[in-house]
Amino acid sequence: MSAIANIVLNDAQATPVAHTFAPAKTPVDGALWEDRSASQYIGYNKLSMSISRPTGAIKDGANRNLKLNIKLETPKLENVTNSTVSGIAPAPTVSYRPVAELVVTLPERCSLQDRKDLQKYLQQLVTNSFVTSLFENYEVAY
Repeated sequence: MSAIANIVLNDAQATPVAHTFAPAKTPVDGALWEDRSASQYIGYNKLSMSISRPTGAIKDGANRNLKLNIKLETPKLENVTNSTVSGIAPAPTVSYRPVAELVVTLPERCSLQDRKDLQKYLQQLVTNSFVTSLFENYEVAY
């Protein structure tokens, strides 16, 4: 098992900023990291990873797949001003929350090479021009 540590990811700004996701909690079969650069907890970027393992006996026709789950959330806070009647700034609120979720299903019979191949394909796919057009311009390949 890997020891939990910080994960550093760069954003896509003209001058990239490194965001450090620090370990926040490690429940059974999962972990959560938080980028604490936002001034309020409600605005923290969050990264989580978990695994669901096969359950039940093989003869019962139970699900014999492992599911890997990776989720990245980057909440954006509403712009607020201190122009309330009382002069007290309103509580921060989330304006919107971009989320990416990856679910990988691996039959328990797949080999290490199968898993390595799938991960390598995904790494290359995310940087592919079709995926870039989908993210940046909402354009689907045709």
